[in-house]
Amino acid sequence: MAARRAAGSPVPDLSSEAAIEDFLHALRRPTRLLVAISGGSDSTGLLLSLQRAIETQRFPHHHTLTAATVDHALRPGSADEARAVATLCQNLGIPHRIARWSDAKPEQGLPAAARQARYRLLADVADELGADAIVTGHTLDDQIETVAMRADRSTDGALGLAGMATATLYGGRLWILRPFLRTRRGAIRSYLDGLSQSWIDDPSNEDPRYERIRIRQSAPTISTSAIEEAARKREALSLGAAQWLGASAAVFTGPVVKIALSGDAAPSAEIRDHALAALTANLGGKPHRPAATSLARLASALEAGNDFRLTMSGCLVLRRGQDLFLLRERRGFLPLSLPPTATMVWDGRYLIENQSADEVTVTAGPAAEIASELPGAVRSALAENCPQAIVEKELSGEIGDRITITPRLSLFADFMPGFDQPLADAIARILGAEPVPPSPI
Repeated sequence: MAARRAAGSPVPDLSSEAAIEDFLHALRRPTRLLVAISGGSDSTGLLLSLQRAIETQRFPHHHTLTAATVDHALRPGSADEARAVATLCQNLGIPHRIARWSDAKPEQGLPAAARQARYRLLADVADELGADAIVTGHTLDDQIETVAMRADRSTDGALGLAGMATATLYGGRLWILRPFLRTRRGAIRSYLDGLSQSWIDDPSNEDPRYERIRIRQSAPTISTSAIEEAARKREALSLGAAQWLGASAAVFTGPVVKIALSGDAAPSAEIRDHALAALTANLGGKPHRPAATSLARLASALEAGNDFRLTMSGCLVLRRGQDLFLLRERRGFLPLSLPPTATMVWDGRYLIENQSADEVTVTAGPAAEIASELPGAVRSALAENCPQAIVEKELSGEIGDRITITPRLSLFADFMPGFDQPLADAIARILGAEPVPPSPI
């Protein structure tokens, strides 16, 4: 398929057909795909491109399609639009579900809340229809807008300039795939025009109250080659950070992570800081990396070469000689009441499953073992930073066996860009968490 070249960029844009060809060839196994379709041009073009390509049977594996429309219930007419998409899918012979966001809508942070709800509902439909992955119609135009938005947020730093990943893991179990990240919206609409296929224009896409729309209306100019270079850099950072932690980190019960700062495995400052940002966030149970100012403070302390003690992202960081110790600091814990048969998150760090018939309260308690060779400040934190379950009656062995405590990677628990998979796997090994499932592409 012919590709056209974006002005000022050596990286060619792909037509919708070429993008889907590349995508289907990249899938590593037969896959049942759930297409997220709103009825707009991007998602409609995605569905039709996928269906027409799969029907040719020219790919290494046989893939099947399902589809879902999320009705956010934010404006009049959204339910009618969802039904129109259902009719389109019925005519195409593609199984389709409508998922409605019926929760109360927040007064602040509506776009973020809608995004969380959208993927939660899509994941529910994927379970219902037996889909292996969600496919979305995000385009190169969306990618450029995303990078422009993140460029204005200093806390994202260079990581945000990589934009959206072609594959992102949702909820630790379901991959979101984006075949159109090198395809322009105009090319998709030309493709639909050639099929005499109409689409729905969402009026909220012109509403300047939303940051993305303001960015879109400003017509940002960011080269696709710069985005691709940033993505390659982020992947290299993740791999380098994973290799450093794999060679230099040891773990004690708690968990306490000890990193040897000397030796042949010494990384660049950039790789070191990338690794420590992810590690402290996960040890502290936070969903975001530390702020740039906190990372700069840690970097300055490390480069000074002296012993130090500081806290960031709920994590205690302690240097003693050539060893760096990291663990959850001893403060900021809230008790968690767990009804019978419930599964909930405690302190961001653990998934607690109560399979007993009793209500369980989870609080901070001592580590099962506190190694005597650890520094005093570390041993003190371990005296009250680990999960312990309390029931009304004495915790018998039988009940104890029915309370499961599983380590959780808070930084990667909701959305994990594929860029970060090597680092996420390295931290999972260190903390005893399950590795993330491999990407299907």
